[in-house]
Amino acid sequence: MSSLILGLALAAAPAGASAHPPEIEAHLAPLVGDWTRAGLEDSYRDQCVWYDRRAFVVCSLTDGRSGTRVEAIIGYSAEDRRYTYQNYANNGTGHNSHGYALGENGLVFVEDRMVEGKPARLTTSMIPQPDGRLRMTQERSVTGGSWQPVGEVYYIKRK
Repeated sequence: MSSLILGLALAAAPAGASAHPPEIEAHLAPLVGDWTRAGLEDSYRDQCVWYDRRAFVVCSLTDGRSGTRVEAIIGYSAEDRRYTYQNYANNGTGHNSHGYALGENGLVFVEDRMVEGKPARLTTSMIPQPDGRLRMTQERSVTGGSWQPVGEVYYIKRK
């Protein structure tokens, strides 16, 4: 019932109004842009745009080196009071994570999945940098073991 009420309230909002308050939007807005990675400008692109009324950020990633394509949706659930991240790739994989605000305008997501046949927990951080880059880091703990870094990349705006 609360979903129906929320849906009706959102439908009644003015067309130009944002779906979220400014403090929520401040954590989603840094993700919007036409991104690549240094040295991969000709083959790697992640285009992230606002979905209707700034309700979600929708990203389309293409990696010409591997042929990988990924569609992702990053948003915020007012009902659950947390950020959400979903992605689906052309290799048949899909991932769902929940997350929270990290600092002034970053995000951190937590996900459980199998890694080499073993249960693992992953954290993925998205941290806007003062120079305009977007830092992405990932760590994981397999079967409750110590946390290990998985990777770190910096996205840069395409020119």
